[in-house]
Amino acid sequence: MKKKSIFSAILIFTLIGLWVGSGYFGDDSQNKEVADSNTKANEFTVKYIESSASDFTDTFKIIGKTEADSIVELSMQTNGKVENIYFNKGQNVLKGQTICALETQNKYELLEAARANLNDTKLKYESQLKLAQKSFVSENSLNSLEANYEKAKADYRNAELNKEYLNVRAPIDGIINDINIEVGELATKGEICAVLMDSDPIIVKGNVSEKNISKLKIDSPAKIQLIGETFLEGKINYISSIADPDTRTFTVEVAIENPDNQIKVGTTAEIFVSNQIKDSHLIPSSILSLSDDGNIGIKIISKDNMVEFIEVKVSNLNNEGAYVTDLPPTIRIITVGQDFVTSGDIVNAVQDVNG
Repeated sequence: MKKKSIFSAILIFTLIGLWVGSGYFGDDSQNKEVADSNTKANEFTVKYIESSASDFTDTFKIIGKTEADSIVELSMQTNGKVENIYFNKGQNVLKGQTICALETQNKYELLEAARANLNDTKLKYESQLKLAQKSFVSENSLNSLEANYEKAKADYRNAELNKEYLNVRAPIDGIINDINIEVGELATKGEICAVLMDSDPIIVKGNVSEKNISKLKIDSPAKIQLIGETFLEGKINYISSIADPDTRTFTVEVAIENPDNQIKVGTTAEIFVSNQIKDSHLIPSSILSLSDDGNIGIKIISKDNMVEFIEVKVSNLNNEGAYVTDLPPTIRIITVGQDFVTSGDIVNAVQDVNG
């Protein structure tokens, strides 16, 4: 009986020792590590990059060519013989200067005759009007004299206008681009005397795609580069409101100061327009994805390692990647594994050293 008790005690102590040695009887930290390892074993591992927002300058190029700011055709206002042409092609003229003139002799004779007739009919009408007030002249006679007087005034005004029409003057500052008549030629009313071109400022006209048209604003600065030349400063002064139905592009015009007319019309030019985009993230374009609603966004990892889908606005897309906005200043963006997780998933996050 005593031997049996001793054997039972040895067995109990042996079992206790095996239990302790097995680890089931350990401290709480060891149990926690086991629990944590089991939890992580059930989490999907994704890679991420840390991204910080910064300001980005978006620059794009427009191919265009130079054009005159305005081209004016100057026509003869009356018939007559061309007496003088005061400028040659390529010369500068100022507003108000006479470019060509018709002979004046006949027009001045007509003006003097109209003035004399006006004075004569005026005297007759005024004298008869006084007599009519005393009933010495019939009403019909007075009406006839009044009609003659009104006609004389109209003839005189026309004669004055015809004298003014003898000279064709420049309506703007510019360059004579063409002369269409010769001295001694009999010109007719409406015939083109000269073509005047204003190229200060000179206009650079180009076409912009639908993708970039929203980036442009009136008076926005632009840089212009002519072939083999340095950059010139200009500003956008026109943006068409309707796209070309064939090319689906919009016409844009940039004005450049050209006081010495050194920039010639018809020259090929490149327009560079820059826009600063604030708080933008540069990310690999491959990680952009679509929500169930079809909106563009990215998947990020929150502080508690939960996956979130955030919609973004793509400001620019180039060889470097995608510039996106509408994100927090600093963020963890999933780069590997985003196709296998959804919003609300808890993940095992590992930094992407190659991202």
